[in-house]
Amino acid sequence: MQGDSSRLVRSGLRFVAVLSVAHIAMAGFVTASLYQVGTLFAGRLDARVAVGLCLVAALVAASFDVHAIRTDSYAPGLRRQTSKELGHRENIPWWVPPMIWGLDTGLMWSTFRVSATTWVLLMAALLNVAPQWSGLVFGGAFTVPLVVAILAGHGSVSDLGRPGPRRLVQSAAVGTALLPTIVVIATSAI
Repeated sequence: MQGDSSRLVRSGLRFVAVLSVAHIAMAGFVTASLYQVGTLFAGRLDARVAVGLCLVAALVAASFDVHAIRTDSYAPGLRRQTSKELGHRENIPWWVPPMIWGLDTGLMWSTFRVSATTWVLLMAALLNVAPQWSGLVFGGAFTVPLVVAILAGHGSVSDLGRPGPRRLVQSAAVGTALLPTIVVIATSAI
């Protein structure tokens, strides 16, 4: 039994490693692309206004996340995901399903959102408030709760969408959304 559990954990971590690399790469690409589009007009917008818009968006996102935690739901966004059936096909290499899932979630707008803070990052990149590499950080932050969920769930990737792990990720996202808001407000007061 012990061998089966550790094998399942290793398999889950291998799955998450491929998913994470694909997610980080796509999130980095999307955020950098939005940043570049934003350079066309962000210079015309006062930096304080842009930061203020992002702070308001972070507070709104946090309220959406708190509501999602309380109602056991998701943040606003598309209600679709990569087919889970893809992972059960025998005619494709093992790494294809997590890669496709990672690329899909890395797009950041095309699937379920566990946290509304995703929308804050996209807006901050477009307004040139967040640096173009911030998608890489976002992608990295995405992987930590997945690894924790895999280890806590003894390797079962299918448990990730269940309420317990999702609430943990949502709670962490509320803190993530509020932290920059608190820092900006505190530094403005000094």
